[in-house]
Amino acid sequence: MGKTKEITGKVLYGLLFAAVIPIILILWAKYTKNIVTLPLPDNLLLGYILLITGAIFICSGLWNLWRSDNGVAFPPKKFVKNGIYAFTRHPIYSGAVLISFGLSAVTRSASGFWLVSPIFTLLLVAYVAGFENEKTQSVFGTQDYKPFLSLPSASSILPSFSDRISSYFLVFVPWLIIYKAFIFIGAPRDAISTNLPFEEHLPIWEFSGVFYSFAFLFSLSVPLVIKTRKQLRCFITDIWFTIIIVGIIYLVFPMVVKQKDFIPHSFLGRLILFERSLDGESGALPSCHVIWAFLAAKYFSRSFIRLKWIWYALAALISVSCITTSAHSLLDVAAGFCTFIIIIYRQQIWNYIRLLAERFSNNWREWRIGPIRIINYSFYGGAAGFTGALLAGFFLGRQYNLVGFLILIFVIIGAGLWAQIIEESPKLLRPYSYYGGLTGGIIACIMAHFIFSIDFFILLASFAMAAPWIQAIGRLQCLGQGSCHGKPANENIGIRFIHPNSRVKKISDLSGVPLHPTQLYSIGTNIITGLVLIRLFNIGVSSSFIVGIYLILNGTGWFVEESFRCEPQTPSWAGMKIYQLIAVLNILFGIIFTAIPNRAILVFRPNLLSLILAIGMGILVTIASGVDFPGSDRRFARLTTNFFN
Repeated sequence: MGKTKEITGKVLYGLLFAAVIPIILILWAKYTKNIVTLPLPDNLLLGYILLITGAIFICSGLWNLWRSDNGVAFPPKKFVKNGIYAFTRHPIYSGAVLISFGLSAVTRSASGFWLVSPIFTLLLVAYVAGFENEKTQSVFGTQDYKPFLSLPSASSILPSFSDRISSYFLVFVPWLIIYKAFIFIGAPRDAISTNLPFEEHLPIWEFSGVFYSFAFLFSLSVPLVIKTRKQLRCFITDIWFTIIIVGIIYLVFPMVVKQKDFIPHSFLGRLILFERSLDGESGALPSCHVIWAFLAAKYFSRSFIRLKWIWYALAALISVSCITTSAHSLLDVAAGFCTFIIIIYRQQIWNYIRLLAERFSNNWREWRIGPIRIINYSFYGGAAGFTGALLAGFFLGRQYNLVGFLILIFVIIGAGLWAQIIEESPKLLRPYSYYGGLTGGIIACIMAHFIFSIDFFILLASFAMAAPWIQAIGRLQCLGQGSCHGKPANENIGIRFIHPNSRVKKISDLSGVPLHPTQLYSIGTNIITGLVLIRLFNIGVSSSFIVGIYLILNGTGWFVEESFRCEPQTPSWAGMKIYQLIAVLNILFGIIFTAIPNRAILVFRPNLLSLILAIGMGILVTIASGVDFPGSDRRFARLTTNFFN
């Protein structure tokens, strides 16, 4: 019986990744082909190279797994380190991504290349970070395993030749892919110029082209001059954070620079024009030249301390050359330098935010008015309700404001009922659940569609535009009451909940232990999601597409976030937390919504009635989330049991 179950598991696992997921991706690309119309690379050779390379990765990975396990399953019986796994930690997933991009390029599928493949990559990263890493760790423990494509150790010894070569793959390849992708797409239709009026009259200094061009050599030399593995490790992580920050900025803020035309009078002038032919006006703010120049100066200064002023002077000259060659505007350069400052001081910035959140989480206040208790964190719930009602009302317009208000009532009811039914914690007499609110909202939107003849997708999209900001603000309430808290974490990452009324103490018994600040993780992912949706709204995509992207991004963020949580009342099923499984369904529904043909477009219509109803909703949510009767034994009368008092 056990052997049969094992074989069945392996077969299902293989079918999932070999058949089900590829079919979903192909159908997704097919049914969104009229939505994504971005340009594709003309050279089909690139597509075939990606296809062949991806196939080699997958076949090699499967062969290594088969030899070690007499079959393919997750997790395997033995930890595999040899073969292709000595090159990269996840060859099968890497190969799948390469095949996805390659097949999209060969079949001329813009949707497959620019929508399906990038999101597929994001989902694989989320799966590894949110489930597979933890599962592998629980089965095999910590492994002394360092493939070629991995970070160097944090030691003070000299980097090996392999370490230096690996850093080029880990740093420059992903940077080039992300940056060139935005350059290839070109200036979007909602582009915003970063040029200031006076810059139109600035001259082009051809001789400064030598400094602009030197930035490439300066940056490429960094891995060769670094003297310790720890510094090389820091350099790689610096660039990874840079890629994430710059990639998000390029995605949500479509900034372009208008480069002045000129007639070259020297070799350097012709060099400037040649570099322009390889570059473009998009991907302008922040200036990558500035970021790379100052990061290079940072690491050259560590290797050649006495020449520190020369390296930073060189970085400054490269930055000035961005303006004098008309490659960038003053705002681009300033933003590039600010990004550099954020990168090098990110740990200090994180510590400030983390400690602020810790103080915030232990700032419980309550006021008694007769039998009524008002808890301070309720105001953040009220702020979330106000924001959601206001934004949704502005998108629905004055005509349907009241309908939007009623839908939010269903959201509150659904959130409360879900938490009562699913979590069933005896110490939480009035808890609220996001997915319960989502379910209640969808049911209400369906009812409103049939009763009031309102476009269903307009309803959903209006609340999708508001949802990330509702959740981001609502997480402040979670911090205040200690809900949605994380697992024990490193002191440099975690926050401590020590207030005696915090759920962390009363339910989880983790008071004073550094915990992953999952509330902050959620705030960050929701802000990014909200900005992406605003960008989609600005370029006029359909309402169904906005809903789909929201569900995909929200589900992806939730899946990873849930892996860091540690709430005992959350049930699990089939090895995953129930909310991770729901997040997967969230993503699948999101894929379906993006493929639904729909021409309904959102319109932003501020109005006074929305403001009035939003104030009312804010008051209502404040009462629901932080006002109770602690002396009463009636169900829903108290936010907590007497155990809290």
